[in-house]
Amino acid sequence: MVNAERTKLMTKAEIFRVKEERRALKLNRFYRGDYISYEMIRSALCFIFGYVLFVLMWVLYYAEPLMTTKQIEELAQMAVRAGVALLCLLACFLVASYFVFRKKYRKARAKVKDYQALLKRINYLYEQESVKVWKESEEFKYDNPSGSA
Repeated sequence: MVNAERTKLMTKAEIFRVKEERRALKLNRFYRGDYISYEMIRSALCFIFGYVLFVLMWVLYYAEPLMTTKQIEELAQMAVRAGVALLCLLACFLVASYFVFRKKYRKARAKVKDYQALLKRINYLYEQESVKVWKESEEFKYDNPSGSA
C-alpha cells in the first residue's frame, strides 16, 4: 500500500517537474521584487523598441510631406509630443505589466509550494519504510534460529 502511494506521488512529482521546470521552478529562484523588476525592465525595453520602430516607420512613410510642408519648429513639436506620448504609454504599460507579473509570480509560487509538499510527503513515506525495514532486520537478528546474535 505504501509502495503504491509512494509510486503515485513520485509520478505526480516527476510530471510536475517536467511540465513546470521552465516556468515555476526557475521562477522560484527569484525573490518576488527581483522577478517583477526584471520582467518590467524587459517589458519596458521591448515596448520602447516597438514604439521607436513604429514612429520611425511612420516618419519614413510620411517623410516627403513632412519635409516639404512642415517647418523645423513644427517638427520639433511633433518630436516632443511623440516623446510625451511614449512616456505616458510606457507608464500605463508598466503599471499593467506590474500586475500581470505579480499575478504570474503568485501562481507559480503556489505551484512550487504544492510541489514541495508533495516531495515532503514522499520523503515521509521513505522514512516510514526505512524504519520498518530496520525494525524487521533487528527482529530477524534476534530471532535467528542459528543461535548467533
